[in-house]
Amino acid sequence: MISTTKNKFLFPLAIVLAAAVGVAGSAFFLMPRMEMNHGAERNKEIIAASRDGIKDLLAQGRYKCCLDKPCSYCFADPEHQDRELVCDCLEDIMNGKHPCGECIGEILEGNGNPLISEYFASSIAEKVGESHLQTLKQIIAEKYGMPAEKQF
Repeated sequence: MISTTKNKFLFPLAIVLAAAVGVAGSAFFLMPRMEMNHGAERNKEIIAASRDGIKDLLAQGRYKCCLDKPCSYCFADPEHQDRELVCDCLEDIMNGKHPCGECIGEILEGNGNPLISEYFASSIAEKVGESHLQTLKQIIAEKYGMPAEKQF
């Protein structure tokens, strides 16, 4: 009789516990999704502010990027904040120095300023190693139509 009474209480108790765990678990798994939505809105605000800041620096002549659409790396990088030129990737490329990492990636994807494409391979090689120069020249030739023999 005692075991029957126990079973009568254990079964409903197990159902109540399962329901409580299910509700708590679903709330737990839904919470990150709500935070991501909040985060996405905040990211949009940050991106808009960054674009406005870059536009202001471009107008002042302090943001000289080597891409068709200026990168955001130099704008966000604290090392660049104390410089007269916040972004000097264009000057770096023209002087045979490597640009920032974002510019390197974008150049290799074909998003660099095509007017200076003959300088890309040697400037990037300064960072990744001269042993990659021929491969870089091939990539630049494919992406920009700049023959390898005309590149520096």
